[in-house]
Amino acid sequence: MKNVVQIRDITKSYPTGADRTLTVLRGASMDVEEGQVVAIIGASGTGKSTLLHIIGALDRPDSGSVLLDGQDLFGMDDHALAGFRNSRMGFVFQFHHLLPEFTARENVAIPAMIAGLSLVEAQRRADELLETVHVMHRADARPSELSGGEQQRVAVARALVNHPRIVLADEPSGNLDEENAARLHELLWGLAKDHGQTFVIVTHDAELAARANATWRLHEGKLLPEA
Repeated sequence: MKNVVQIRDITKSYPTGADRTLTVLRGASMDVEEGQVVAIIGASGTGKSTLLHIIGALDRPDSGSVLLDGQDLFGMDDHALAGFRNSRMGFVFQFHHLLPEFTARENVAIPAMIAGLSLVEAQRRADELLETVHVMHRADARPSELSGGEQQRVAVARALVNHPRIVLADEPSGNLDEENAARLHELLWGLAKDHGQTFVIVTHDAELAARANATWRLHEGKLLPEA
């Protein structure tokens, strides 16, 4: 299988005051194969979200590299990186971050319009994805009118709208009850299986991690493969 993402020797520290720093990543490395669901686990506060943000180019490392299809993300300036991120990556967070004043359809369509699609084409793509994630019947509802599970399904559709090479998810079911978490997990695995979508998921959910194609534990700043 082809590696979509190659992560090499990522380090990251943060100043904590009084000339002191907190080092959260100490040479983290891993490869992500095309079509895989990869889980990253570890204790709270170990830097899992920091690592995910670096993989998604939302933050820059102190050293190391992230290659997406061979493209060195941190060899680009911020403007080029923003465009690359919007067109090649999707993001799903624990809290859906849907825009409250827009409908589900509009929330999904907006990243496609930013990428250059017309309103008509972006909305057509949004409707296709809302159908895929089984919330097309809620296309005209605003986030406040949706259940937690529906909000996350809309967030998944939004993450997919620009045909990303990889979707990065940070505790995507962490704010859902057990039933809706199970439904979201089934959706993610269905997308990986039926559409070849690649996911990297930070999770505390043991059931989700157990189903992943590969699981990595972040421990003392390094990524260790789980047996």
